[in-house]
Amino acid sequence: MFFKALIVGLIAIFGRLDSRMLGRLNFERPLITCTLVGLFLGDLTTGLAVGASMEMVSLGFMSIGASGFDMNMGSIVGCALVIMTGADINNALAIATPMTLLSTLIETGAAVLRISMTHMIDNCVEQGQFQKAKTIDIVWGPTLYAICYFVPVFLAVYFGKDLIDAINNVIPTFVVDGISLGANLVAFFGFAMLLSVMINKKNAIYFFLGFAIAAYSGLSLTAISIIAVILAVLFYQFRYDGVSQLQVAGAPVDELDELDDDLD
Repeated sequence: MFFKALIVGLIAIFGRLDSRMLGRLNFERPLITCTLVGLFLGDLTTGLAVGASMEMVSLGFMSIGASGFDMNMGSIVGCALVIMTGADINNALAIATPMTLLSTLIETGAAVLRISMTHMIDNCVEQGQFQKAKTIDIVWGPTLYAICYFVPVFLAVYFGKDLIDAINNVIPTFVVDGISLGANLVAFFGFAMLLSVMINKKNAIYFFLGFAIAAYSGLSLTAISIIAVILAVLFYQFRYDGVSQLQVAGAPVDELDELDDDLD
């Protein structure tokens, strides 16, 4: 059990450091990490099945700016415990849900430490201690990510789902409520930052249209995405196909500027 928990913990570290040190190779997606867990634990079929299931669930928690939940840690633990205990694949979500809550609490605390590290790097640069600044950035930062992922994943796999539930039950309600409120405020701020560089007078109506559909139609994110793609294709055809037909007919048409949708 120790060796299996160690391997799963290392896979969690690898997935966490993907977009932090390796670029973005999508190794942090539940489909990939669960497949790796299944491969190393000797049940690739179950790993793929659990990964596909958790990937669909994670689409509902897609991050926008600083908002969203990290389903990867919960998916890894759920996949590992399902394979090792022989439980039904559907039980992976029941395991991943409390682990995701625990992951959110850990990540919030780690974020405070990372902000402190940023100020430490600034102070080192101002004092000319460039080697120390690089050490904090290249060594301490990834080490914090690794610890925050390895320790909970290792303990959860080694001791089982009961440990996760026990930890969540010990956490006071006011702490969970406070972190949830803070996460919502950060989410709003992150979304506002995105809109500040994306929205202009030409596309603002589409944001309001999308919000209205999402809020009042009762449709899923998948259905709204399909409608958005169809509308995008229709608008493209109305704009550019009509122009192409006029050009073929020899009618004078103003030259199109591909950059005419730049921000005002």
